[in-house]
Amino acid sequence: MKLLTRIGNTYLAVMKKTLVMIFFTAIVSLPAAAAQTIRVWAAAQEEIYAGEPFQYQIVIEGHRGPGNVDISPLQRWSPQSLTGQDYSSTSVSIINNKQTVHEEIKYVMPYRLIAEEAGQITLPPVKVEIKGQIYTTNPIVTNILKPNTTDKLILDVKYSQTDCYVGQPITMTVTWYFGSSVSDYYFNIPVLADSDNFFIEDAETMPGGGEMVQINLAGQPMIARKKQEQFEGSNYVAVTFSKILIPRRAGVIEIAAPSITCSLEVQSQQSRRRSSFDSPFFGSSSEYKRFSSKGKGTSLNVKPLPQQGRPEDFNGLVGRYTISTSAEPMEVNVGDPITFTIDIAGKLLKRIEMPDLQAIPQIAENFKIATDQLTPTTSGGTKTFTQTIRAKNDKVKEIPAIPFSFFDVDKGRYVTEYSKAIPLEVAPTRIVTAQQAQGWDIKKQTSEIEAVQRGIAANIYEQSRLLTNTAFSPTIALAQPGYILLWVGPLAMFIILAVGRLALQDSPARQRARRRGAAASRAITKLHRLDSQSRSVQEETADILRQYIGDRFDKTAQSLTSRDCREILKENCKDKEPTEQFCRILEQCEHSQYAGAQTDNAPINPREIPKLIKALEKNLK
Repeated sequence: MKLLTRIGNTYLAVMKKTLVMIFFTAIVSLPAAAAQTIRVWAAAQEEIYAGEPFQYQIVIEGHRGPGNVDISPLQRWSPQSLTGQDYSSTSVSIINNKQTVHEEIKYVMPYRLIAEEAGQITLPPVKVEIKGQIYTTNPIVTNILKPNTTDKLILDVKYSQTDCYVGQPITMTVTWYFGSSVSDYYFNIPVLADSDNFFIEDAETMPGGGEMVQINLAGQPMIARKKQEQFEGSNYVAVTFSKILIPRRAGVIEIAAPSITCSLEVQSQQSRRRSSFDSPFFGSSSEYKRFSSKGKGTSLNVKPLPQQGRPEDFNGLVGRYTISTSAEPMEVNVGDPITFTIDIAGKLLKRIEMPDLQAIPQIAENFKIATDQLTPTTSGGTKTFTQTIRAKNDKVKEIPAIPFSFFDVDKGRYVTEYSKAIPLEVAPTRIVTAQQAQGWDIKKQTSEIEAVQRGIAANIYEQSRLLTNTAFSPTIALAQPGYILLWVGPLAMFIILAVGRLALQDSPARQRARRRGAAASRAITKLHRLDSQSRSVQEETADILRQYIGDRFDKTAQSLTSRDCREILKENCKDKEPTEQFCRILEQCEHSQYAGAQTDNAPINPREIPKLIKALEKNLK
């Protein structure tokens, strides 16, 4: 009894000490948690060219995740939210056998802004809500520089017409003329972001002639045509693309003038000094300056569609269209499926929807229409819809004509086109009773022996011992090894994978470190795989080099330009020569795709570039 008492007292003493330690630890940790304050501030580039996008960043320190931002003070610069990123990191230091953990918590919310006019601007503070608390950023003063102009860079814009109806497609054709090599270009076309006044669609046909190339338009790839062309008596390289503008409202709509800004080659010369990277690719040097050109805006006089004569099935289409139908098979029984196909031909087919068959009385009364529908297809200026229908009775003689209404701008009135009716032959379907399916005939009963020799009844037996109970029983299944493996196996696999994932899980800091460490090897591997004879080798090489800089310095590769890469390497590379060589290569890769007729660029050989990347790695801080 005394022994039990001593054990109990010892247990109580240990529990008291444990509770005291837990309480003390909690009290000590409270100031540390309270000391983790949140700070919010803003940053932006100090100098930007007018008409070009620049990045504005809201930096949140002391909080892992984005805040709720009131971006309205920046509306005049057309803010566009980009993907935020967690830049938190953790480091451990050991001094005199004492381990200290340093944690930096940071989240960056980037935005893309555009300044249209040159001069000094002040970006006002914005409010950010985090955990119910409001924080205000600092104002930022930045300089907007005015790019130079030159007759070697021209942006020409044409509109198919300026007097139209609501819903009438207007074709905007943009042609970019340049007389020497270009790089680091940016189109600013405000109307493409004007969703209040226009629907924007891709043109279904491209201007004829020339080579098809891919350009970047507002961060999205765009197919254009490139060819040699004369403009105002001079020879240029012309890059042309089109967009469809569909007015959403009536009235006078102003279309702002588009512009382009790019680096244009003003002087090309051979480097006097040779280096360890000497080759035809590395031996050339070009001087570029920033230039811009502005196209013309216009005013659209948009007329409302008339109410008089407006068909009930009109859905806003303006243009000229035709409709045709087909069916297969055309000889069926009642209830047999019929594949009904509707073809609508015309321009700008994207907005065309399938006619509502339920709204056509002759079809709704005589046919059962399936609820599901195949995805429409578009080919050669025709959009095809496919639907399954079934005749309800044998009196159906045809699939009636299908109406399709639109507003014809040439005639200035609504038009309804009809497909041709499709003749059908529908035969009645015989209804079979359950007794007939079993082989019994009530009117002509035969002997029992004859009855069981026909139909399903012939399979009936009286001996109960021939029947086996095959119903599923959980109790029996639990005792069978096969079922045990089937149930336990997936659970065990899930546990193993979960434990493995937790064991291999890394902090963001380690992930970024691995990304930086493997940046060079990844870039070199991709360069070795490139085909130097490919037409797109310049574009692919530029992408690899930008990705290398993004991985190596924790940047977003897609938003990097050759100027950005030059600034990054200047800050982080001890030797200027590899930096200049790298940036010269990147610039040449960018502008070689659009090299003008007056420029003789050296061929690009991606096999030589890995030497430069290795040299950069040796000189990086």
